[in-house]
Amino acid sequence: MKNKLIISIFTLAVTFILCIGATIAQPKYDIKDLGVGPIKTITLGPIDAKLVSQGKTIFTNTCALCHELDQLKIGPPLRNIAKDRAPEFILNLMLNTSGMQKSDPYIKALIVKYNNIVMTDPGLNQAQAKSVLEYLRSVVK
Repeated sequence: MKNKLIISIFTLAVTFILCIGATIAQPKYDIKDLGVGPIKTITLGPIDAKLVSQGKTIFTNTCALCHELDQLKIGPPLRNIAKDRAPEFILNLMLNTSGMQKSDPYIKALIVKYNNIVMTDPGLNQAQAKSVLEYLRSVVK
């Protein structure tokens, strides 16, 4: 009887830990908000170091004029955007900046929050946007 109780408590504890771990591991974005643009779905694999390097260069030359990873600049900090938003959303924002600003509720709210300053179109193609996404995925804390 005592052994069954110990096994039951152990099983409950393991189940609880697994549930908590699964919850923590879930990204913090609204899966329904994929943004507006050409990217309808994307499957991500392990982070690609070559794309990270290319993305960091593009981020430094293009995005860092208005964004930093950890501090507010002209636009919001981006360190955890890949944790907080769907990858499709991020890609669509880079590829369809104007359309996202006109129709996505989250982006419209950010524009208001940041004194009606809008993001300029970074002029990236899909491969460049994907490399920036890889860079942003690599810097998540």
